[in-house]
Amino acid sequence: MDKYYSSSRWSNEIADCSMPMTFDTYGNCAFGCLYCFSQYQRALGKAKNSYLEKRVKAVNVEKVKRMFTNPDGSQFGEYIRQKKVMQWGGLSDQFDGFERKYGKTLELLRFFKEIDYPLCFSTKSVWWTKDERYTELFRGQKNWNVKFSIITSDERKAKIIEKGCPSPDERLKAIETVAKADCGGATLRLRPFIIGISTPSYTELIKQAGDCGATALSTEFFCIEQRSNLLKSHMPVFNELCGFDVMEFYKKYSVSSGYLRLNRKVKEPFIRKMKETCDNIGMRFYVSDAHFKELCHNGSCCGLPETWNYSRGQFCEALQIADKNGEVRFSDIEKDIKSLLSGFEWSKADGYNCNSSDRRAKFYGMSMYDYMKWLWNNPQSGQSPYKLFEGILIPAGKDEEGNLIYHYTGKNITEKK
Repeated sequence: MDKYYSSSRWSNEIADCSMPMTFDTYGNCAFGCLYCFSQYQRALGKAKNSYLEKRVKAVNVEKVKRMFTNPDGSQFGEYIRQKKVMQWGGLSDQFDGFERKYGKTLELLRFFKEIDYPLCFSTKSVWWTKDERYTELFRGQKNWNVKFSIITSDERKAKIIEKGCPSPDERLKAIETVAKADCGGATLRLRPFIIGISTPSYTELIKQAGDCGATALSTEFFCIEQRSNLLKSHMPVFNELCGFDVMEFYKKYSVSSGYLRLNRKVKEPFIRKMKETCDNIGMRFYVSDAHFKELCHNGSCCGLPETWNYSRGQFCEALQIADKNGEVRFSDIEKDIKSLLSGFEWSKADGYNCNSSDRRAKFYGMSMYDYMKWLWNNPQSGQSPYKLFEGILIPAGKDEEGNLIYHYTGKNITEKK
């Protein structure tokens, strides 16, 4: 058995993700957040016991360094050569208790500082913002952005649902520390937004984050995987904190089955209030949720400014182009898709979940570029621009290459910018 954890991986949200190369230092997370989607992936099969018992592997630091100094031997080679922003913290927190013990993130931070590589972090941890070994590396590093996850300013609810995490107030202070470090900025990651927990304090939380120096907000609503026994075991806690039967609420107001995602109408008043609050305080607004993604300030739903070198080869970028021009073509986003995703097969993409043997057979032999083009031209596919954004983009003819042209139908709930 390999003693190291294997990372990087291609995001399963590659179709509409501006940072599809995602990286984790550790194969487990020291925190125990009840809503964590990665625990429902990792607490399955042979790895279940190791994950639930908090056994951990770290990446091979030297191997990661070689991937960046000699990118030709990796699927991520072209991505690295173009210095596209890498997402750090997709399934685990790189600054959690495991990092305090092993320090592998620190080793890699020193390396990435040397090669001046652009990074976007996602964390709930704060101790590192008080540790000079870390803060000296962030200071003045203009291409390092940090997203701090805070779902509520209610400390009692946060303590129950985000086990082992610093308090919301501590995380707000960490935002302030990073904002003052003159690096690539701090973002409030209000994800997942949980009705009954994130409410009623969410607008005040946004204002507090803005006062601390956060320049962007990224949000996404809580989804329920009702087939997960682990999540079902957490439902009594959710019900008590929210004040209603959460599973029944999601079954009633979701348009899907199995994986339950609240419908657009339920989300609209909250999105409206979030955007209004951000506009009032001058904070950029982003939605990672497929619903209302057209309201993103630009094509990186995680909150990166449009000047950053993220991938434009994805459907969130297409949505922004369509909003501006009334329509969008595959050729408008094809450059990054072709250069970044042509060099490897869809079925062999590192860390990518192909879901089933039937899907693997269906797309066997396709490159990831071919797969993205297939999604574009098959509007009934769940990840096509038409289905993904639920009719905000609709197919309206074909271009000279035979690829679909999409028209924009969205009606902004507020002025976008």
